[in-house]
Amino acid sequence: MKTKSINQYILVYSLFIIGILSTSCTSQVEIDAPTDRIDHSEVYKDIGTTKAALNSLYLDLELSAIFNKASSGVSFNMSLFTDELDFYGTSSIIKDIYENNFTDNNSTINSWWNNSYQNIYRINAFIEGVNGSPVLGIDLKKSLLGEAYTLRALYYHYLVILFGDVAYTTSTDYNINQNLKRLPYQEVLLKIESDLKEAIQLLDYSYRDPNRFYINKAIAEVILIENYIIQEKFNEAEKVAHQIIDKDLFQIEDDLSKTFKNQAQSTIWQIAPRYASRITSEASLYLFSNFTISSATISNNLLELFDNKDNRKKDWLNKISINNQEFYQVYKYKTQANNTDEYSIFYRIEQVYFHLAYSLAMQGNIEKAIESLNVVRHKRGLDNLPSNLNQQQFITNYLEESSREFFTENARRFIDLKITNTLNDLKLIKTNFQPHHNLLPIPFRQMEINKNLRPNNPGY
Repeated sequence: MKTKSINQYILVYSLFIIGILSTSCTSQVEIDAPTDRIDHSEVYKDIGTTKAALNSLYLDLELSAIFNKASSGVSFNMSLFTDELDFYGTSSIIKDIYENNFTDNNSTINSWWNNSYQNIYRINAFIEGVNGSPVLGIDLKKSLLGEAYTLRALYYHYLVILFGDVAYTTSTDYNINQNLKRLPYQEVLLKIESDLKEAIQLLDYSYRDPNRFYINKAIAEVILIENYIIQEKFNEAEKVAHQIIDKDLFQIEDDLSKTFKNQAQSTIWQIAPRYASRITSEASLYLFSNFTISSATISNNLLELFDNKDNRKKDWLNKISINNQEFYQVYKYKTQANNTDEYSIFYRIEQVYFHLAYSLAMQGNIEKAIESLNVVRHKRGLDNLPSNLNQQQFITNYLEESSREFFTENARRFIDLKITNTLNDLKLIKTNFQPHHNLLPIPFRQMEINKNLRPNNPGY
């Protein structure tokens, strides 16, 4: 039997649930008065509609402004923002991000903030509904809540990384949400940590489906590792990374060409195209024969990092010629028609090896850190790094290796530069880059509606 995508499983219920959960679900700082509120509790009196409500949250994630893999998401735009991609399209909104010339009115950046809070509202409504349901069993509640807590943590995790101090709420109460203040990012990180720890207690390592669409314990742990690293809790990050690796549930593929296939052993979490046979957003965005509104290619800065022995250069980059000029395309996703074997990979085991390496290095255990990076390098056809690097040399190699491995994936480059305090190095490559670009601007309209969000981040 042909495998169906998550969205095909939920088609009948999710449209109904989305309509219910969208009531009064505008941005957390721009919420309409609750004049015609639907009684959401009816949803949670039935197991089927409850599961459909959760599935709609996954659909929200796939289509979200921030996590979508098309031209409006962070994976693409933050690769342009940093130094992974060169932009040849015509979109002025994308070009402003590429040239580090954006303001607090940039519609793409604004949508990351606004839509994330809309989806957080829906997650909060789901958590309230499940907790208050009289019909759901204890074990079912645990798994549903574990997934929801992880989803909420993921949104806040990226909001903190991108915007710093952010508004935080777990409530659906209009009176609370209309005047939210921004909390110091350190406090928000602790709240994210709490959500993820709770989720880890509620979840196990099994998947609810064979295609790894739904959140399990390992996914919550991956986010927690990065949360710990941002908080500089390196010992805790190391422990959680070892928990995942030592379980031996995921393996780096020996055949590099299988890494972004939907049956890859390295995949921790993936999302299917919305409809069967549709190509991934990544294949649609990065593979082209002529420049379009959003076309981007591999930057020379990234290209120069690849050794000719590196299998990633052979398999994940594609040389093309446009107007008698050569360019390299992102070629991680290759299927351009009748797709049956590629899903969008959100997390894979290689990231855990990198997080383990960085956590070890920050504790002074450089030799073990290098061993962790060498696990990935060996799989990519490269020689081992020397074992006698000092910490600064390790960071340099870590950043280069991460660029080769994770380019265009989930703003990885931006995050790595932030956690290593090297984001200002972009100034050497991008003339418009300024130190205040370590944070994005809070949307101007949101600050006009809710004065408690002021002042904006420095420089905006």
